[in-house]
Amino acid sequence: MTDPPIAPAADRVPDAGRSDAVPAREAVRANPRQPGRRGPLPGTDDLYAQDTYARTLLSSLMRAQLGVTISVLAPAGVVVALYPLLSVLIPAVAHAQVGPLPLSLIVLGGGLYPPLVLLGFWYVRRARRVEQRFIDLVNHA
Repeated sequence: MTDPPIAPAADRVPDAGRSDAVPAREAVRANPRQPGRRGPLPGTDDLYAQDTYARTLLSSLMRAQLGVTISVLAPAGVVVALYPLLSVLIPAVAHAQVGPLPLSLIVLGGGLYPPLVLLGFWYVRRARRVEQRFIDLVNHA
């Protein structure tokens, strides 16, 4: 078996207590990414134009996105506000126990988070659908 090659003396850093030296560390840096020099995407010229059609396209996209956001935030607000409201209206709920666990832990862990996660998935799905419809509209215009 052969020994690995030893770096030239200029690249070695002396090590106290060892006869052979360790190669010096070298910092490796990547070049910063340059923005792509692509031409405009098909159909996007209409969006950059300062006319009524471009404003109508963008306002329709923003209106659709606002509708999706409100349709998700309203049920999320109801789900989040339901337990504190129930605790205020019925004080015994705030101190109730289910076995060794407090009811608030069960409600928050099993009754609050799963619906919020499902609302999050629903929002992403609807937002992607709105964006895809907008892209199809711009590309076919």
